[in-house]
Amino acid sequence: MRRVLILWFAIWSLFSASAVAAQPLLTVTLDFEGFADNLDITGYGGLQFGTGWRFGDVRSGRYNAPFPQLCPDFGGTCAFWLNGNGFGRVSGSGNGRITLPANVIAFSVGVSTSETLGITAFAADGSVLATTEVLANILTGRLDRATLTAPPGQVISSIELNGVRDTWLIDDIEYVINPALGARSARLVLAQRVDDVVKPGEMLSLDLVLENYGQGPALATTIELPFADDALILLDAKTSRPDVWVSDVQPGRITIRTGILAAGRDLITITIRFRVREDAPLGTAIGRIARLSFRDAVSEFGRGQSNLPATVIGDGPERTFWRTPNLTITGQTLSYTAAGFAPGEPVGIWYNPPAGAPPVTVATVRADGDGRVSGFLALTDLPPGDYSLVLFSHHSQQTFVGGFGR
Repeated sequence: MRRVLILWFAIWSLFSASAVAAQPLLTVTLDFEGFADNLDITGYGGLQFGTGWRFGDVRSGRYNAPFPQLCPDFGGTCAFWLNGNGFGRVSGSGNGRITLPANVIAFSVGVSTSETLGITAFAADGSVLATTEVLANILTGRLDRATLTAPPGQVISSIELNGVRDTWLIDDIEYVINPALGARSARLVLAQRVDDVVKPGEMLSLDLVLENYGQGPALATTIELPFADDALILLDAKTSRPDVWVSDVQPGRITIRTGILAAGRDLITITIRFRVREDAPLGTAIGRIARLSFRDAVSEFGRGQSNLPATVIGDGPERTFWRTPNLTITGQTLSYTAAGFAPGEPVGIWYNPPAGAPPVTVATVRADGDGRVSGFLALTDLPPGDYSLVLFSHHSQQTFVGGFGR
C-alpha cells in the first residue's frame, strides 16, 4: 500500500506542477487615454510612477505633436508621434522611474524622442537585469517600441528612463506577469457609506469604497449595485479616477467597472447620487448589498460583497447611526462582538476611560468574511469607573459604542 500511495502522490505532483506551468501569462496594457492634461501620475494600471510624471493630452495644444499635423501657435515643426491623444511624460527632468507589481517578466513601451533615451530594468536588489535605448525618431510618424525581458527565473521590479528634459514621451505600456512565479492574490473590500435617514424629495449621496489590501493586484473588477428604483431616482455617479467607470444602467441596477487596483491598499471611491421619490413611503428600507467580482494573477473568479446600509426613508432629521456591540465580562476579561461591517474592512477599536481621560487604543483589525469583529480586552489594570468601548469602521464609517464598568 505504501508503494501505491507514493505512486499516486508522484502522479498528483506531476499534474499539479503541469497545471502551475500551464497558467497563462497575463499581459496588462496602459494606453494613457482619458486623463486631464498635466495631471500627476502616481498609481496607474498597477504601476507606481515616481516624482515628476504627468499625463499629457495633445488636444491641449501645449505640445508640438502629433506628427505630421500643424503645430499650435507657438510654432515649430510637429515632431512627436503618439497613439491616440494621451501619453506620459516627466516634467522638470529627463529621468523617470516606474515601480512594477510582483512577478513581471517583461516590460514594453512605445517611445517618441528627439534625443537618445536609455531604459533600464532593475531587480528588487537594485541589480541591472536588462538595458536598451531608443534613438531619436521625431519627424518619422512612428513610436519605436522598447522591450526589456528578465533573465529566466528573475522578475523586473522597476524601470528607469533617462533622457534629455522635455524631449521625449511614452505611450502604450505593456507588461507581462507570470503567475507560475508565485503571483500573489488580491483581497478586495467593498464598503458602502450613506446617510442613515433621508426624506422624500431629498438627495441621497451614496459612497462606495473599494480597497485592495492583498499582496497582488486586482486586474479588473466589476461591481453590481442594486437600488430601490420604486423609491429612488438615479441622478449621476462620480469616480475618483478615470479608470473607474459606469458601464451599464438598468432599472434597479448600476454596474461599475474598474481598471487595475495595485496591491498594498490601493483604494478608489465612487459617489452615486439619487433623488428620493416624493411619494416614497416613510419607513421604507432602501439599503441594498452590492456585489463584486474580480480577477487577479491567481484566479479569474474572485467574489465579494459589501455591507448592508441601514438606510430608511423618514421624516425626522438625519441622525448618527450608532449601534451597540455585544459585551460580556467574565472575571477580568471583557469580550466584544459587532456585526454589519463590510467583509474585510479595517475597524479601529478603543475605549474611553472615566472622567474624560484620553482614549486608549485597543487594536485595528479587519472584519471577517461575514462582516463581524470580535475580541477580548483585559480589565486587570483598569481602575474603577465607567468606560465605553468604541468600534469604528474606516470605510463604511459605522460607530459601535458600548458601556461597561469596573
